[in-house]
Amino acid sequence: MKSILLASDGSPHASKAAEHVAALLKGNADYRLMVVHVIDHEASKHDAWLGMNPGARHKEREEKLKPVSRVLEQAGIAYSVNLTRGDPAEEIITCAEKENMDMIVIGSRGLNAVQELVLGSVSHKVVQKADRPVLVVK
Repeated sequence: MKSILLASDGSPHASKAAEHVAALLKGNADYRLMVVHVIDHEASKHDAWLGMNPGARHKEREEKLKPVSRVLEQAGIAYSVNLTRGDPAEEIITCAEKENMDMIVIGSRGLNAVQELVLGSVSHKVVQKADRPVLVVK
């Protein structure tokens, strides 16, 4: 059985990664797919500071997962969802380890080398720190 963790942040890059995963798994019944959405602690603090209630935050997170869910469901791909909080790169890696996933798939924002050096990126951190294969989809 092949197990894949698909990291999703609700961006178009995550949808593109979902399309790639759907193509990889199409016609294969022997797989396990988990979609992980990490609520960044900093963003969560910002929401709380602005007075956003927990119900609104939860609805917003569900909305962010819809594009990825739509791609997978249209392709007939079964999956589970894991919502977690923390540093996105660290949580993605931790989830992959805990769930014993074979591979991590993540979208790339397409930062240039200088932007990535200054800003960092979740995909870059995952590639650097993960102990298993990581597929970065552009």
